[in-house]
Amino acid sequence: MDGDEGGVLGGLPRSRPGRRSDKREPGARPATGAAKAARSAESHKSKAADPPREGAARETRPRPVPPAGGPVEGALRLAGKVAETGVKTGVELTRAVLGRLPRP
Repeated sequence: MDGDEGGVLGGLPRSRPGRRSDKREPGARPATGAAKAARSAESHKSKAADPPREGAARETRPRPVPPAGGPVEGALRLAGKVAETGVKTGVELTRAVLGRLPRP
């Protein structure tokens, strides 16, 4: 390793520096990340943070109801979905093939 290496690693020092950066020292500066985030959130309030106005109904979606039935009905439902996926794939492939054919 006598020569000066070129390329990506050429500009890097051969060993780590003996002293860490001032930013890394534990007592150098107080942690201000949380304080900055709190000030930023206060100054940039969004509509989601505001309480809803009186008379305005919150839009809520009803929770999906799990399908009733046993394992046989679940298996039949799954088979139907697989068949539907196969038909949709076949239709798309047919369209792609027919779209490549020359028109008369």
